[in-house]
Amino acid sequence: MSAPSQSQGVVTAVLVKPVRHEPMTSVPAADVKARSGFVGDCHAQPLGPRQVLIVREESLRGLGVQPWQVRANIALRGFEEAALSSGRVLRFGGDVVIRITHECEVCKVLRDYVPAETFKHLVGRRGSLGVFLEGGTVAVGQSVEVAAARYPEVPESIFDRLAWAVKRIPLGKVVTYDRLLTLVGASKPYFRVMPTYLKRADGAGLPAHRVLTSAGSITGHLAAQRDRLLAEGVAVTKDGLVDVRAAGWDARTLYVQCA
Repeated sequence: MSAPSQSQGVVTAVLVKPVRHEPMTSVPAADVKARSGFVGDCHAQPLGPRQVLIVREESLRGLGVQPWQVRANIALRGFEEAALSSGRVLRFGGDVVIRITHECEVCKVLRDYVPAETFKHLVGRRGSLGVFLEGGTVAVGQSVEVAAARYPEVPESIFDRLAWAVKRIPLGKVVTYDRLLTLVGASKPYFRVMPTYLKRADGAGLPAHRVLTSAGSITGHLAAQRDRLLAEGVAVTKDGLVDVRAAGWDARTLYVQCA
């Protein structure tokens, strides 16, 4: 499913974060593990859309803000804004390949790094998140090629992304609250709205009955959830518990598949 080259640019900064709650570290180069993240980075993990944050230098121009202040891992120069739109694919030096998942929101964490008068101007300029399809090395000065979009767009809003993910839970599989939120890149406060969301998704015909509490039990928010799971071949105890080790959705290919 290769596509012709759209444009080329260059890597101007590479940053990793070895330890949580510590400053990001600027490095000349960093190794990448496919479908995980930068080797040694505390945020590397195989699930979700947030393995890497990429920002265009052009987006930050005029703000007096550096890539580390927006918590970016890679800064690029030479691309138009559309280069980091959802579904696009970036190849670094013919080695590392990244699928752009969605735009990175401007969260309150940035207030610790960005002046208050600048914070409001970051909306739409913080960059885009992505996942590593192929590993290798990302280095400052490395050329980057942007191919035409070959992956479907990932919804920008959390609720639309939840629907997008729930729709893809396979028949006979389940996913827990905590794992689902990781899959869509949502923060812990979204736990509070999961019951409301599941009712809405169920009413829209999505397989929300395949979503369990973080403890692996039926939620109690959907009609006949236990019976519906049993009908799909999922073993559920009389107490409403499911062995998620046996029936859990792996989901590590969610952002890797083309469809």
